[in-house]
Amino acid sequence: MPVDIALLIGSLVCGVAIGLAAGLVGGARRRSAADRALAVGSAIGMSMPVYWFGSIALVLFAPQSGYLLQIPFLSWYGGYVPFADSPLRWLQSLWVPWLVLAAPLAAMVYRMTRASLAEVLSEDFIRTARAKGVRERIVLRRHALRAALSPVIGLVSVNVALLVTNVIVIERAFNLPGFFRLASIGQFNGLDDREPPISLEDVQALIVEASLLIALTMFLADLLRAKLDPHARM
Repeated sequence: MPVDIALLIGSLVCGVAIGLAAGLVGGARRRSAADRALAVGSAIGMSMPVYWFGSIALVLFAPQSGYLLQIPFLSWYGGYVPFADSPLRWLQSLWVPWLVLAAPLAAMVYRMTRASLAEVLSEDFIRTARAKGVRERIVLRRHALRAALSPVIGLVSVNVALLVTNVIVIERAFNLPGFFRLASIGQFNGLDDREPPISLEDVQALIVEASLLIALTMFLADLLRAKLDPHARM
């Protein structure tokens, strides 16, 4: 799998999973200590640029330069390793970039999930399910969360373009051999003497790849919304 697609898919999965889990906790326990802590974390995640977050992760945890903590799995040194050579090393070289890329998306998904879930929990069918004696955990996961997912999916689909832009920065920061790194400012200006400046054909291929990834993600999001929300099929 190309590095660009692996970064995009991995960060999407991490961002949505973390945001949904946090939003489920915040929506079910509004104004609790956990909800307030998650709100603070989401504010930091939305206001923190990915290049700054990535730089902090490298400074604090990277091998031979980590000032805070040296974790064997996190601080493994050796650069990017393809999945075919070693799946474990491949995961080691990508999981930190995944989390860095997923932070802003997770913060936005958390806020949207929390707001949508709080609205759904006041609906009549939720009160009916509770009156029938359905467990609260089942009410939240099977009924409320399913009904609250439609605006979350829309939010994720419109932020794919921002995620692709952040992938360009992260590939350069973590020295990942993806095609998007050719769009870095240093490459455009020919400042990197180790590699030649990109050609017009490279720019065209880069635009086509990014456009296809964005279009495919939005198409899949529309299909999922139509399946979950009957109003979206009209």
